Amino acid sequence: MTGSVSLDSRIYGIAQRLLMDHARHTESESAPARGLVDEQDAVDAIVMILAGLTEQVRAGRMEPGVATRLGALLMLVRDHVRPLPPGLTSDGRDLLTADLAEMVAVVRSLSAPATLPRQTADHPKQTPAARGGLGQGVT
Repeated sequence: MTGSVSLDSRIYGIAQRLLMDHARHTESESAPARGLVDEQDAVDAIVMILAGLTEQVRAGRMEPGVATRLGALLMLVRDHVRPLPPGLTSDGRDLLTADLAEMVAVVRSLSAPATLPRQTADHPKQTPAARGGLGQGVT
């Protein structure tokens, strides 16, 4: 499976497939847990992505606002993988929790919840027919 295509390109191909499935309002199939990526690997990858975003902004190849939004989204992932450090102000107030809650609300509002239901232990994956078709959701 390695051939002449780079490792990055092969894994990025899966990312492209996820994007296409999301655009079609279909749920991507998940494989059984592989047990390969541990928490520290995920945290390190997030930091590498953030470094890449910063590098692109400094080189003038990415708008700062785009990098800021992508970085904020990555912080949701990071908080899920490993809770972020406390976001306390000088007077001891925690603003980070409220900011994360607001960002989660943004993501959920843009994720077409009627079309792509959240998968939880008490909410199993549903077929499009069980959800009432693919065309419903946020426009």
